[in-house]
Amino acid sequence: MYRIYLVPHTHYDAVWVFTKEDYFYINIDLILRQAVDLMEKSDYHFLIEQTSLLEEVERRNTLLFDGIAKFVKKGKIEIADGEYLMADTVIPNGETLIREILFGKRYVKQKFGADVQVMWAADSFGYNAQLPQIYKKSGYKYFACRRGVDRDEPSEFWWQGLDGSRILAHWMPLGYRAGLDLNGLEESFDTLKRKASTRHILMPSGSGVTLPQPETSRVVKKWNRNHQDSKMEISNSLDFFQALERDAKDLEVREGELYSGKYSEVFPNACSSRMWIKQSLREYENLILACEKWATVAWLLGIPYPVDMFKDSWKKILWGAFHDVVPGTGMDECYEEARDNFAYLRNRLPQTIQDLLWLISRNLKDREDVIVFNPNSWETREWAEVDLWFEKGKVKRIDGLKSGTEEVEAEVLEATRYADDSYQTVKLGFVATVPALGYRTYKVLRKNPRKSSVPKIKISGNTIQNQFFQVRADPSNGLIEVFQDGKAIVSGNELVLEEETGDLYYHRQDLAQAFKTERGGGIKYGKFIMKRFEVNKTPLRSVINIEGDYFSLRWPYRLVDKQPTLLYRHKYLSFTKKITIYQDIPRIDFLTTIHNRHPQVRIRVKFSTDIDSPQYQSETQFGVVNRPANQYYLRPEDEWVENPCGVYPSLNWIDYSDGEKGVGLINKGLPAHEVRDGELYITLLRSVLMLSSDGETGPAIPVPDAQEFKTYSFEYSLFPHEKSWKEASTFKTAYQFNNGLIGFQLPVERRKKIRTLPSRVSFVEVKPDNLILVTLKKSEDDNRVIMRLFETKGEKTRGEIVLFKEPSFVEAVNLLEEEEVRENMECRGKQIRLQVEPFEIVSLKVKF
Repeated sequence: MYRIYLVPHTHYDAVWVFTKEDYFYINIDLILRQAVDLMEKSDYHFLIEQTSLLEEVERRNTLLFDGIAKFVKKGKIEIADGEYLMADTVIPNGETLIREILFGKRYVKQKFGADVQVMWAADSFGYNAQLPQIYKKSGYKYFACRRGVDRDEPSEFWWQGLDGSRILAHWMPLGYRAGLDLNGLEESFDTLKRKASTRHILMPSGSGVTLPQPETSRVVKKWNRNHQDSKMEISNSLDFFQALERDAKDLEVREGELYSGKYSEVFPNACSSRMWIKQSLREYENLILACEKWATVAWLLGIPYPVDMFKDSWKKILWGAFHDVVPGTGMDECYEEARDNFAYLRNRLPQTIQDLLWLISRNLKDREDVIVFNPNSWETREWAEVDLWFEKGKVKRIDGLKSGTEEVEAEVLEATRYADDSYQTVKLGFVATVPALGYRTYKVLRKNPRKSSVPKIKISGNTIQNQFFQVRADPSNGLIEVFQDGKAIVSGNELVLEEETGDLYYHRQDLAQAFKTERGGGIKYGKFIMKRFEVNKTPLRSVINIEGDYFSLRWPYRLVDKQPTLLYRHKYLSFTKKITIYQDIPRIDFLTTIHNRHPQVRIRVKFSTDIDSPQYQSETQFGVVNRPANQYYLRPEDEWVENPCGVYPSLNWIDYSDGEKGVGLINKGLPAHEVRDGELYITLLRSVLMLSSDGETGPAIPVPDAQEFKTYSFEYSLFPHEKSWKEASTFKTAYQFNNGLIGFQLPVERRKKIRTLPSRVSFVEVKPDNLILVTLKKSEDDNRVIMRLFETKGEKTRGEIVLFKEPSFVEAVNLLEEEEVRENMECRGKQIRLQVEPFEIVSLKVKF
């Protein structure tokens, strides 16, 4: 006999096509209140997903909250998913996903005494390859989803992450609405049983903002009277999974990310809708993690830990990571709160970091001029900038900096002077080498520093040479070409304007070619015009500055090889580019600013290579995945729900190599990319006017703000290298680009104070460098420290953590900070040694 588990539920959208307040009204005053009323009168059950909604119920309606608590205890209300907000799982970083779970599951435990075992991932747009590990280490046993699978049978399987973790999974063949139409249960049952691996059938009965159906109990009783081969019951998803686990035999194992559009949509081009949200989320994710690290160091030095500030700030970031916020797929009004949240974080986090670092620096024994902090868990050599102020007459010359016996050159980027020609303010740039998660101090040199062994940067015409590569810039269009050992490796930084007739979910274009490219490709009418091209050189770096416009019409536009252009009209886009080549940093950094007034356009930047490889590597949350190139050309024989387009999301970097040479393309909050015909694309923005233009993915709501008539600044970087991404450590270069050094001038303090810190310190160092420390924070429950790291090359590694002070106790914990058993770990003095499996996430609780 088949057993059908009918699970009434509602999917909670915090924002999407209604406002936050609208959704509170619909979900609290209507849906949840009616669900609780039905439970009082019948055997009705209900599934609730996200704890941010429950928090609001607790604030607004204590009677309803008490009713929910009563039925959670009775087992009639199931809390599944259990995140603070149901996150997008491909754009936010991995630590953000952990905090969504940590905030949510702790709330459920504290308020209801319940443990959430089912990850009910009802509506996220695909699922990253490390979620099995994240979920298992967060106490989940089961996973239910509706998107991303590339095989529709069976609907149950073991999903395996990059590290080998497995979680029992169910894909919803009819989505979460399979049992919504109570008159269509026969048809749904016929479909679901054909896909099922056992005679246990999960039939979700609900949707977004859908009221409970009072007739559910009557319909179920009628079903059971009329069917001898099946029994239906109003149930919980946990009941289904426990029965499945008991009866399923030899389920297949599926590995890696669930990001196929074969049977359901994953909306890859939503990764380039409303780009300001992606950029802001990445910026503040990085900032809050750095802030936590320095707050923990400061706390260990006796400075209070700002618990409430972090809780408040994390909730604002978790809001930004919601699966309808960071993809940018809602109506315009949805994003007012995101703007307010980001404005708060923009004011709060940098100032908090500055305050913490200043408090740490007050413990220095020696008087120095400048201090530079490194948030990375390895010694970092990176560009640093410091703002200095001097009293009148004190300093007339700055030629470099000195730290210990090392002297380094410095570049005066900006300056103001007093009337006597002495410096008043100076912005100083230099390359600093700073210990792992630590700092280094410098004195200002008023003489030329000792000659460095690093080869000087050279310029000949428009060609720039450093010790790593040669860069040639074309003054006619500003595009670059990069050579190593005389061979061209990569070229471009080329803006590509393409037609955009799609919406917030999909890119669509009718033209078979671009509107225009900077090399001159595309339709004949428009043209990019170079207004300014200049190369500025200092001993430490060379900067190419470019300014230009795009005109939609030039005249004449025929016989252009015979006649010069006389008229340019219809300028809807202007841009500047800043390209930086350093003396001794193996990156080329780009800052491209676009002032856009062009509607219905997709703007991408393109780099061309001669590499011919069928796949490339992309950073994902806590790991790296292989992805196929040239998916743009894939035309499936079978009909797909969503045809491949070649666009995928990444976190900080992708890398395209042939084993002998490669190119890393690093971004700051620009996840949408494509690899096609040896060319690497990053999408900078898409200008669309409709939330959904087909009426299928959502209502046809105009979204004028999504036309992106804004001024945007985009940061990305090229990392040409030898061999593969592993040998070149592309991940380190990307982390340093996204998590730069922080420097400031040390104050002159006249009061006496006991000082203990030397001029150069590493607070935490993790070895080898394929182990990356992502989190250093105060424990949620006690006065211990949580450290989280992961292995990023896919290699079994014997790791070592070196601390600045000796711990009294170290234990392994899961992602909820609960004790777990871990072998092959020992603590000796200030060192912790441990065995780390490929792509494993490791969390430790340390007592000092």
